Amino acid sequence: MNQPTLFSRRRMLAASGTAALATTLPALAQNEQPLRIYVGFPPGGSGDLFARILADGMRDELNRAVVVENKPGAGGMTVAIGFMRAPKDGNHLMLATGSTAVAAPVSRAKSPYSPIDDFQWLSLLSNAPFVIAANPAVPVTNMKELVEYAKSRPGKLSYGHAGLGTTVHLAGELLKDQAGINILDVPYAGSGPAITDTISGNVQFIIETTGTLAPHAKSGRLRIISCMAEAREKIAPEVPTCREAGLDVVAGTYNLLAVPSGTPPELADRLARAAMRTMEKPGVQEKLVGLGITPVLGSTPTQARAFMAAEIGRWSAVTKKLGIAL
Repeated sequence: MNQPTLFSRRRMLAASGTAALATTLPALAQNEQPLRIYVGFPPGGSGDLFARILADGMRDELNRAVVVENKPGAGGMTVAIGFMRAPKDGNHLMLATGSTAVAAPVSRAKSPYSPIDDFQWLSLLSNAPFVIAANPAVPVTNMKELVEYAKSRPGKLSYGHAGLGTTVHLAGELLKDQAGINILDVPYAGSGPAITDTISGNVQFIIETTGTLAPHAKSGRLRIISCMAEAREKIAPEVPTCREAGLDVVAGTYNLLAVPSGTPPELADRLARAAMRTMEKPGVQEKLVGLGITPVLGSTPTQARAFMAAEIGRWSAVTKKLGIAL
């Protein structure tokens, strides 16, 4: 058998090097892409604040660029609808709030996606109960006074929230049902404008998380009067719960992480582990607790999916009882 000449051996080495480079380039290009975290609300709300804290932590954990992209609209549904078409390459994550994951789809007569089946859920990252805050001109300091004030003025008061079909919208309607009061709901495109209008007095109340409203309460522009948690929050122990006023209203938002359905398991697992390690960082936990957000540690995809199923069942029953079908 003839041995390859020196020239032919060089050609073979060059060809193999070219093939190896061709195989490596896509992987290098993928690693150079930023990791994108999509959130369904504009800047300023609790979901956006959480996304940016998570992005900073994962940037350090993965040693790569991580950017947050806001895709607001339809009470948090716009981001989910678009995310179903996102590339399955491990470079795309959706940080779904309770609105995107549960409230928006269950409050629609016909949802464009199944929150359980159309995404791969990686973990439940946090919980944050809602609080009710009033414009200081409204003469109420607690839930009992709010109920009495609203009953004396049926249909004349209003509360602002982040949009129809959001968790705050459903929480507000549940509160109205439990308290037997008639307060108009005024939807906005996110928490930011709802807060602005509550401060200006265009609406009298707002429902949001403690962390989102705390700066405005500290400045005296809003007055937090009650919390929708099972027990008083550590960040605001002076604020009584709705249950203390005799109202069985427990509601809040949460953050879950997902990749597009069909993402390879090894990529999904890598991102899930990176998110878990990020949530274990003391600095990340400190920032979240300061915003009234309780970190959830060690959540697995199985646990996240089970949590989702339970919440969908709970709020589906509420929307059916109240006749909410957007």
